[in-house]
Amino acid sequence: MAKTLSLAEKQDGDGTWHQVIRDVCYGCGCKYFIAEDDHDLVWEPGQERSEHCTDDECECHLTPVIGERRW
Repeated sequence: MAKTLSLAEKQDGDGTWHQVIRDVCYGCGCKYFIAEDDHDLVWEPGQERSEHCTDDECECHLTPVIGERRW
């Protein structure tokens, strides 16, 4: 019997819920979330930084996209 994967959910800017998966910022190495059903919808870390962050001035920290499309 196969196991069912339970993904976390986050609400986008329009109020719609999405299952999310983790990804890693190419600029600094911090983790952020993308919608499983639409990889353009992101929740960047903002003030949260991983211990391995390589750039405190990265755009994912200074101007984070939260539940919106990254263009």
